[in-house]
Amino acid sequence: MSKETGKELRIGILLAIGFLIIFGAIFIVGGQEGIFTAKYELKVRFENVEGLTVGAPVRLGGVKVGSVSDIRFSPEGAGKAIIIEMSISEASFTRIRQDSNARLGSQGLLGDRTVDITVGSPESPQVRQGEFIASIEATQFDDLISKSGDALTDLKITAQNAKEISWKINHGEGSLAQIINDPRLYMSLDSLLDMWSDITIKINSGQGFLAMLVNDPSLYKNLTASLAEMKTFLETVNAGQGSLGRMMVDDGLYRRLDSLLTSVDYTMAKINSGDGSAGQFINNDDLYLKISDTMDALNELIADIQENPKKYVKLSIF
Repeated sequence: MSKETGKELRIGILLAIGFLIIFGAIFIVGGQEGIFTAKYELKVRFENVEGLTVGAPVRLGGVKVGSVSDIRFSPEGAGKAIIIEMSISEASFTRIRQDSNARLGSQGLLGDRTVDITVGSPESPQVRQGEFIASIEATQFDDLISKSGDALTDLKITAQNAKEISWKINHGEGSLAQIINDPRLYMSLDSLLDMWSDITIKINSGQGFLAMLVNDPSLYKNLTASLAEMKTFLETVNAGQGSLGRMMVDDGLYRRLDSLLTSVDYTMAKINSGDGSAGQFINNDDLYLKISDTMDALNELIADIQENPKKYVKLSIF
């Protein structure tokens, strides 16, 4: 065998080995990625897919079952305007149901974005090839950072306010500082506690009116007896016994009182209209003038009698 033939043979063998390695790698990777298994298409809409790329993993219950095959804008352009197409393996597709939903996840805290699908319940209908499933919008990292910044700003402002309040308290400014720093409050409180202690001692020892109210059982007995008598009295009234009971129960008194008021109202109406002597006396001006003239004449007569008694009284003996 010539040198050239041996060299060509070695090159052929190396090429064959290389092709075997390449095809083996393709089979291995294909087996892992499911290249040679049947695929089903599934779609989902999102408002924002920041960080998601074509080829990103699709996980079902945390298990990788496919990948993102396409990302495009919806023709309608309203609402959730971004459509994601996913390629799902046949074995896992049957576990995706109508009540499943998808959301954007990540591999690790700051890793590559993924599409995470929840496993559907067995009683829910199975999704069909090419259908859309419901989506849940995940909080974007930028929004989280923005909200954290707002919270930190609020915390900083709160700390600054607390610092100012502490400074004012330490320097005796404001009512709270006076309460904390003024020793007279402690002295007043201590004096008040002493007074309360004295009152408690007096009550426990039976001294004073308050102590008698607290310690004397006769007050309770008298109050109980009074309540019992009041109960008996009310039962008597409700039973219609006695004058008050008859007034409360018997409606004859109401009828008589109503009749009396009706008569009084009728009489007052006649008087106001000038009927009868009482009506004439109250409403007739002529009667008033005549009585006034008579009284004036009577007063003049009495005055004349007092001045000239002999004119009216004559005494004669024989």
